[in-house]
Amino acid sequence: MKSKIILVSSYPPRQCGIAAFTADLVNSLGRIDSELNCRIVAIGDKKYHYDKKVKFCISQRKKESFLKAADWINDSKANIINIQHQFLLYGEEGEFTASFLNRIKLPVITTIHTLPSQPARREKEAIKAIVDKSEKVTVMINYAKEILRKVYHASGEKIKVIPHPVPKIEKIGRERAKLKLGLKGNIISTFGFIRRDKGIEYGLAALPEILKQTPDTFYLIIGKTQPSHRAEEGESYRKSLINRAEKLGVRKNVKLVNRFLPLKELTDYLCATDIFLTPYLGKSQVSSGALIYGLSLGRICISTPFSYAKEVLSSGRGILVEFRKSGCIAKAVTKILRDGKLRKDMEKKAYQYGKNLLWDKVAKDYLKLFRRNAK
Repeated sequence: MKSKIILVSSYPPRQCGIAAFTADLVNSLGRIDSELNCRIVAIGDKKYHYDKKVKFCISQRKKESFLKAADWINDSKANIINIQHQFLLYGEEGEFTASFLNRIKLPVITTIHTLPSQPARREKEAIKAIVDKSEKVTVMINYAKEILRKVYHASGEKIKVIPHPVPKIEKIGRERAKLKLGLKGNIISTFGFIRRDKGIEYGLAALPEILKQTPDTFYLIIGKTQPSHRAEEGESYRKSLINRAEKLGVRKNVKLVNRFLPLKELTDYLCATDIFLTPYLGKSQVSSGALIYGLSLGRICISTPFSYAKEVLSSGRGILVEFRKSGCIAKAVTKILRDGKLRKDMEKKAYQYGKNLLWDKVAKDYLKLFRRNAK
């Protein structure tokens, strides 16, 4: 019998990490089993021109829209529902999550992308509803499983750890990538949506000390401002970063690429990168597509010790630095740039780890889970 899977998520052409994640999942499932019928219920912040896989659209700020979607799902004759969950997709703080799940009468598997260890009231209610109403809950690191058990009292048997996958990327040499992009010297990069909790100002603040030791170093800040962030305060954070670079006297060593890059162009920038930096401020972040992309290309990652980074950068696959400490970032960067053997060993460990996380491999775990819990 032909299986029908409905995925509830943001979806391209919406530009966000979860939309890209879901599109990769759908495409990988199709390559594994061409008989699968994957349909999308797309969560949007505005109207988009979706492809034919999208069968229903939800307005993420309207509770009634979620309830109508649940009714449509119940009439769909689907075998399993996969919900991709991030709080901002389900209201302001996930407040529509419980009513949406309570309305659905078909088996649900939920993939959790954000999981606070000290949740606000609405966040805790949302995750508790997910735990109660889902057949299984998937998270991307073991730490997240422990948080679900200890903070949200989920049964360990209900939780499945499936690592964050990466797309199959055509890697080119570092120097070739630099030449292609018109870059030179040592390249530090940070990519993803720009918003205040990314801590990019601490990367900038580290530059003066880095340049004393390795003058031919440049910092690339790649990505456009998070749409919800831009709606609240425009481009004030990006402007503050530019002002900060000017006051530090490092503006000529900083390049901001203010676009959402397609995967091929993003890959070129990552291939050109010597050190990938994630100076994030949030301690309990349990996934990061940006960080795992960098690892998958064998790039040395220097990161603050948020939950996801601590797990994936263990065993010498990267370097952890203290939160909000630009001096620690500078010390780690110069150490890597000056120690060729350490750099080579760390890049090898990162690549070996990342190559086992290709989408077509990890999607098989999702498909097994869907089939085991389908009606």
